[in-house]
Parts: sequence; structure tokens; C-alpha cells
Amino acid sequence: MTKIILAADVGGTTCKLGIFTPELEQLHKWSIHTDTSDSTGYTLLKGIYDSFVEKVNENNYNFSNVLGVGIGVPGPVDFEKGTVNGAVNLYWPEKVNVREIFEQFVDCPVYVDNDANIAALGEKHKGAGEGADDVVAITLGTGLGGGIISNGEIVHGHNGSGAEIGHFRADFDQRFKCNCGRSGCIETVASATGVVNLVNFYYPKLTFRSSILELIKENKVTAKAVFDAAKAGDQFCIFITEKVANYIGYLCSIISVTSNPKYIVLGGGMSTAGPILIENIKTEYHNLTFTPAQFETEIVQAKLGNDAGITGAAGLIKTYVLDKEGVK
Repeated sequence: MTKIILAADVGGTTCKLGIFTPELEQLHKWSIHTDTSDSTGYTLLKGIYDSFVEKVNENNYNFSNVLGVGIGVPGPVDFEKGTVNGAVNLYWPEKVNVREIFEQFVDCPVYVDNDANIAALGEKHKGAGEGADDVVAITLGTGLGGGIISNGEIVHGHNGSGAEIGHFRADFDQRFKCNCGRSGCIETVASATGVVNLVNFYYPKLTFRSSILELIKENKVTAKAVFDAAKAGDQFCIFITEKVANYIGYLCSIISVTSNPKYIVLGGGMSTAGPILIENIKTEYHNLTFTPAQFETEIVQAKLGNDAGITGAAGLIKTYVLDKEGVK
């Protein structure tokens, strides 16, 4: 019978689910609505299990051949315990032991990690970092997140806060408040939110006009609008793009001297801006970074897109059960 891995990438509105081979080839993927009605997490996790049962039966698999279940969630995770330490987007105000709940339904290993870490693991196994044991993924979206893979395993730290790379101080003037409660985090100047922050901060101080003036006046500026205008030659938007790229290049330089990855993978909506952002990031990175630490390190765009999460969730089972424990 076919051995399979079950994978879930839990989001605030949708749960992406998948069935994978032990080699992480995707056999099936589908989505279900995220049920946030129960703050204990039980209803949501039971719904995921029920959907797995339906799909496993529909495709004539057998639960006795499930090698494990990998689950990614949008919140801080105690990896050793499988506990989510609260998840705002899921309306879980308290700790939820996802592993313990899911083990009530299945008789196989269950591994849980946060969404940024599993996205990094997905890119390491089947995406832009494939074939490397040292990969860092940076997600450039509304916020800035990331995951660090070192020597083939996710860096969690002693309490699960390892790789919270959006929250070190990069804006030393502390101009913008971060959602974490502090000011000056790199997320406030190098994410889509950061782009808007910088536009609103710099525009009143500059003397030249911009094609996005009306968007600024109407408070409708987006990172995409800024990057598109920069590509069209708007000098103000080029200035903002270079500022953002410099911050991200600085982040990449710190990552290089800390974990020395083979690949730094840029994902999230902002990464689709293309060369006008990516090439500026590379330039600043090479200017800043200790030469031996940047040797043969490549800054690349993510490949898996929305499949990074479920691929990485399945990758938890491959990494920590099949490879580490030698389970066949």
C-alpha cells in the first residue's frame, strides 16, 4: 500500500490541506474553511481530521499507511510540546496543544510548527533552496517573517522564538510603532506596511513630485503601487524602493554572518516586485556583508508560492520522522 504524509497549513480564513509521498511529491491538495468558533482549537482540528479522512477514503488510501501529520499554524509554537502559544488570527487567546488534540484522532506522529518555519522548510525541500542544508526564507508581506534552516533542521531556539527576524531594531530613530508593541523593528520599514510608512514619512520632506501623489493624499498607497511607479521611472518611488532594499540587504547581511546559509529565499507578495527590488537588495548585501560569509551565498526568489506551507508541513514528517528517526 502507498505510504503517505498528511499536511495542513492553517490560515486565518482557509486551511490548505495536502497528501504527499515520503519524497514530498504532492499527490492531492485542497482547502477548507478555517473554523474559528472554538477558542480551544478542538473544533478546527477535528474539522481538519475529518477532511483528511474523507480525502484518504476517496482516493483508496489507508490510514494505517499514514507516516505522520504535519501542521503549520500562524502563531508562536513550542516545537517540543506541539503547543501554540496563542494565535490571534485563529482567535486562540490561550495556549492550544495542537499535537495533543490531534493525537486523539490519529495513531501516527504529529508535528506542529509556525507558518513561517514550514514555508522555509518547504522551500528547502522542494523550492528555491532544494538540495541545501542551510537555507533562510524571508517572507515579505504585510509584515516581515522568516524561518532559518541550519544543518537541515529548523532553528527554534530554547523557547520557540528563534528566527523572529522581523523584530530586531533596524530603524534606530524608532519612527514607527510595530505590532509587537515596540518601535523601530525592521518590519516597520522593510515590509509592505513599511513601504507605506516610508512614503508617508518622506514625501512631505522632498521637493519633487510623484505620480502617486493622489494615492498619498487619499491614503491609498500600496507597496505594489510604489514598485510599479519605480519601474516606470518615478524618482520618489525609486528612492523609497532603494531605502526598503537597503534595509532588507542589511537583514540579509546579519543572517549571513549568523547562520551562513547557502540560499536566502525571498518570498511573500513584495518579492514579486522583481529586479527593481531584488537587485538593489543584492547590491546592498554585497556592500555590507563580511566577505567569507557571503561567499557562494545566493539571494533568490521563492518558487513554491502558496504551496510552500503545505509542502513544509509535510516536510516536518520527512525531516523529523523519516530522515532523523529512520522510519520507512
